Amino acid sequence: MKTHKRLPCRPLIILIALFSTLGCGTDTATLNTEAPSPRPEPPYDWADPELPVRLDEALEGWAEEFGLYGAAAAVYTPGWLDWTGSTGLQNIQTMEPYTTDTLGRIASITKPFTSTIILQLIDQGLLTLDTTLARFVPAYPNGEHITVEHLLRHRSGIPEIHTVDGFFLLSLLLRPQRWIPPEEVLEWTYRPIPILHIYQGAFLPREPVATPGGEFHYSQSGYIALGIIIEALTGKPLADVYQKRVFEPLGMTEAYLPRENAPFDPWGYTNLLGLLDEAFPSKYLGGSANWLNSAGWSAAAIICTARELVIFMSGMLEERLFSSEGLANATDWMEIRPGNPANRDSYGMGLYRSTYDDFYAVGHTGSLPGGGAIVQIIPELDVYIGAVTNTDLGADGASDLVVRVRGALLNP
Repeated sequence: MKTHKRLPCRPLIILIALFSTLGCGTDTATLNTEAPSPRPEPPYDWADPELPVRLDEALEGWAEEFGLYGAAAAVYTPGWLDWTGSTGLQNIQTMEPYTTDTLGRIASITKPFTSTIILQLIDQGLLTLDTTLARFVPAYPNGEHITVEHLLRHRSGIPEIHTVDGFFLLSLLLRPQRWIPPEEVLEWTYRPIPILHIYQGAFLPREPVATPGGEFHYSQSGYIALGIIIEALTGKPLADVYQKRVFEPLGMTEAYLPRENAPFDPWGYTNLLGLLDEAFPSKYLGGSANWLNSAGWSAAAIICTARELVIFMSGMLEERLFSSEGLANATDWMEIRPGNPANRDSYGMGLYRSTYDDFYAVGHTGSLPGGGAIVQIIPELDVYIGAVTNTDLGADGASDLVVRVRGALLNP
């Protein structure tokens, strides 16, 4: 089953009241309140009456290729094209369809939301890129040498545990109803026991993987540290900060960060990284969402729709959430693997610059048991693409949708 909506907008300046004053005290952000300039017509035939059909085919082909039970996507050029579509089922037992309004767990796409707030706090003068982790987590080893910039760029040296450490993952699943404080998550990166690497099948030292400011090493825990910094500076729960500083200004009415004891919803289908022959409902992984929501938190726990993903990414990249200096920092690219022709991707601050065969895109992907998501802009086409699914999905699978949508836009 599929649903789709296409709303080609007139090429006029659209004024939206997004920029009211937020909060009080230090929980405020200075937003860009200037009316946007008229947007040039995009370099694809946005008014082609067959475009919705091709976009539907791109979405359905993607879902079929990667075995997705259900998925929704959005394709968006502000002022010109606003298309959403969905395919498949949200619940394969009840045959409930996956719709364009179905919420998804966006996993690591939470990171650009977190980096946005950090860049807002820098705009306000409440911290700098050189502020150290030691100011907020004094007990963290070597914290006096790990800066906010290192955390944003995944160059802090803090080891990854969320996706590889069997001991950490077992601790979550053995007590799924427990809400884990973010400080405890950080402690797992330096406890005096080895990391049980589930892919290498080996015990590894629980120690820094690089010198702060050195090589790129993706770290969920580094973004957990940024969440601690945000709460310390705003004096507010992180869920409230996202709401006041990002969701409300952009009119995102569905997005939220789950709080303690929130129901396990949405949920999806997982085969536990290939350990099982068939996928089963992720809500049965412990019976409580506390372990998943607290472990992910400021790194991987936001929930929203496909369309709100593109609304957010356009707000972030078009300076509606922070200053031009903030955008320059967010898109100050550093190669992930310098000199490696097999990986030409770069990372800024909460954003990837992903290189495809004949184009590049900017955004992020996300994946966790029973869900996956992607949001990217293809600058050459001035088009944002976002999607959520209720099925395990790797980065390669997420990127395939971008290729298919680009083909639908350029090849009538």
